[in-house]
Amino acid sequence: MSIEGIDATEAALLATMLSSDDVPDENQAGQCFACDAPMKGLFCSECGQKNDNYRRSIFSLILDLVGAVFSLESRIWKTWATLIFRPGKVPREFSDGKRSLWSSPIRVYLAMSIILFGFMGVTNTHLVSVDVDPKIKAGIEKPYEDLVKADIQTKWQVHFFETQKSIDARNATRDLHLLEIWLSESSVNLTPEQRENLNAELGKSIEELNKAGNSFGQKNVGPILEAVQNEIKPTDEAVPDSLNTSITTDGGDGLNMTIAGRRLTNEDGTKLMMNFIKNPSIVTRSFNTWLPRLMFFMMPFTMLLGAFFIRDKKRALLFDHLVHATYIHAFAFFLLFTGILASKMISGVQVFQGIFVVLLVYLPLSLKGMFKRGWFKTLMTSYGVGFMYLLIITVALIWVIAIDVGQGLDITAGSGA
Repeated sequence: MSIEGIDATEAALLATMLSSDDVPDENQAGQCFACDAPMKGLFCSECGQKNDNYRRSIFSLILDLVGAVFSLESRIWKTWATLIFRPGKVPREFSDGKRSLWSSPIRVYLAMSIILFGFMGVTNTHLVSVDVDPKIKAGIEKPYEDLVKADIQTKWQVHFFETQKSIDARNATRDLHLLEIWLSESSVNLTPEQRENLNAELGKSIEELNKAGNSFGQKNVGPILEAVQNEIKPTDEAVPDSLNTSITTDGGDGLNMTIAGRRLTNEDGTKLMMNFIKNPSIVTRSFNTWLPRLMFFMMPFTMLLGAFFIRDKKRALLFDHLVHATYIHAFAFFLLFTGILASKMISGVQVFQGIFVVLLVYLPLSLKGMFKRGWFKTLMTSYGVGFMYLLIITVALIWVIAIDVGQGLDITAGSGA
């Protein structure tokens, strides 16, 4: 390789240096592209810029990226293997400054997030789905159009990590028109005995609310429950707009609800449930959109909670807790991803239970490896923080999904029959 301005020996040394990496020699130079400092390796010793002008085809760049990510020599594989089998070691050493040995926590988190939610999107996998098998009760002999809710029995089962293809195949064997009849019949069409029992329970609830002296209960819940108790007669009492949710009656035909500013009638509720059973994307779409965002913002919260329980000026600073929290979140995404793959062979419910058990074991082990505290403090911190985290993120997910349903779902389109 001939370089102008330097002798043959220097040119030979430079050529050897440039050839020692996986960047094409024609995309490198003897001086830094940014500061013109002499290059002594793949990265500039002055400004740190890589000795690569990237002026080659997009296809070549993609191949280089794939090779860097999936190369057996890449530290990403070492990072993941250690994260899985030696909990706490990676975040501890990364926090202690051994950062060239491990992939950074944010890179691991983002990569696993993209893989998980990208895979769910491509395969049309749903976090949760419901299987309902409606059948006509034994001994019922009447025309199909005369069937009522009392004539139908249903068997419900929750599934995890099902693909839409599996759901469609299962529903093809179900008589979903029977389910629509079962769902659409007003829940207030009760027998006299059922109505009497319901009135008795509602009477107790009203009495308890009045005794409590809660102004919200007296002004809003009380009149609504009394309207239901009085054979579901209309009421003009409204729930405060600040709640963005209200319950009213429609003259005896059923209860109407407004969720996140959207009025949901009995008929709408039936359509919504039918659509969810046929295609749970209403939940999956919100889950895929909001879970990574919520978990990203929960990382600083986890950091603060961890710092409240475990403090050390040398090895348990806020930075240490943030590093640990980020790797833990990445590991949680990894568990979900492997759970989706495992659900192809075993029950999704069993997989979900397995994920929960693994986290119960992994969290204290990782915290122990990271901060070297006693087992009692480690267990209290792990499960205390874990419980508060799970509670907050569950409530937040339910809330954002309800908003998406109320604002983004056209529940009046299609009956789901």
